Amino acid sequence: MLDRLEAMASRVIEGWTARLFRARLQPVQIAKRVIRAMEAHQTISLAKTFVPNSYVVSLSPTDYTQFEQYKRSLERDLAEAVLGAARDRSLTLLAYPTVEIEEDQDISPGDLRVACALVDASGEEVPANEPERLGGVGAGHTMVLDREALLAAKPRAPQGAIVAREGSVRREVPLSAEPVTVGRDPKNDIVLDDRRVSRRHAEVRLRLGRYTLYDLQSTNGTFVNGRRIAEMVLSNNDRITIGGAELVVRLEG
Repeated sequence: MLDRLEAMASRVIEGWTARLFRARLQPVQIAKRVIRAMEAHQTISLAKTFVPNSYVVSLSPTDYTQFEQYKRSLERDLAEAVLGAARDRSLTLLAYPTVEIEEDQDISPGDLRVACALVDASGEEVPANEPERLGGVGAGHTMVLDREALLAAKPRAPQGAIVAREGSVRREVPLSAEPVTVGRDPKNDIVLDDRRVSRRHAEVRLRLGRYTLYDLQSTNGTFVNGRRIAEMVLSNNDRITIGGAELVVRLEG
């Protein structure tokens, strides 16, 4: 079970450790603790086993500062880790999970605390000692979303592409569920032969139905519409500047 948990957390938080290897606390450690909290707080009602869908992760000021720049993306990735773990174990969530990362002066560097709750659509916590409240949820004010319903409710990825222009050369790289990497290394999906471009400079990843651009701690930065970014959800016609190349985002719908 421990190996399985390790694999789940590592798969969902792929890429974070490389970007934040100097952090006292690694994202994969946070993911494992959140999943353990989910497993430890199960509520059985009728034929379903419910797990918390609301999580708060408390970090020390030092660790919080390390993650603050990427906080929103890490929160989304952790939510996906909860969903994946619940699906893998045939557990039920009342709604798409949420994870909030907060700073706590009482937490020591390298440590963390996870609080979780089963919350209905009205925002009210469902106490573990009142499982009967879950029995009528499907016919009442909250619709129970099991693992199949959660996946169906998740926004679909829009069709789109990245159009790369470098001098007179034009290339179009389709966007999909797989990450699109940009950099000077020939192994990237979009290769830019420019000394101002890092070997692995940036990547576009699908997160909760939206394409998000991440700068991979490049030397000279990644710019969207003239503004330097660390990460940004992309919109149609956004212009990404990396070195001397311009990449244009084309999204349908």
